[in-house]
Amino acid sequence: MRAERSRVLGLDPGSRTTGWGVVDGDTREAKVLEFGCLHPPRAASRARALVTLSDSLVELLDRFSPDVVALETPFTGRFPGSALALAETRGALLVALGRWGGEVVEYEPARVKAAIVGHGRAEKRQVVFIVQRQLALAAPPPEDAADALALALCHLRSRLP
Repeated sequence: MRAERSRVLGLDPGSRTTGWGVVDGDTREAKVLEFGCLHPPRAASRARALVTLSDSLVELLDRFSPDVVALETPFTGRFPGSALALAETRGALLVALGRWGGEVVEYEPARVKAAIVGHGRAEKRQVVFIVQRQLALAAPPPEDAADALALALCHLRSRLP
């Protein structure tokens, strides 16, 4: 019996760059539709940058019609300013996702790395390498997009057939 296929939009929120990747597949195989990074204009106010980010996500949701969005949970580092900026970014994304109304699942970074690389403390370059190989990409994706694709793969692999 074959596992049910689904389309997953992976989102890796960042304070300056948000990676995204769309994957069609099931627990056994996956195909990349597209991936990239969202970069709000640097000259824009923080409020305007968050609106731009939210609007860009709405465009991705409309364009790809995912069955589910896999979002990385926040990583709390040592820098309160960075954590606040990341929280604002996640808030803008979550508002857009709430309006969209579809299924949103969240995964911790260590769980994603364990599912993709084999251990939860993998380095970014390892994630990029494995994602490129597993998805048969001609060139390595940008780190943030690789993280988003890894989120999508993690979700597909976490589903029971």
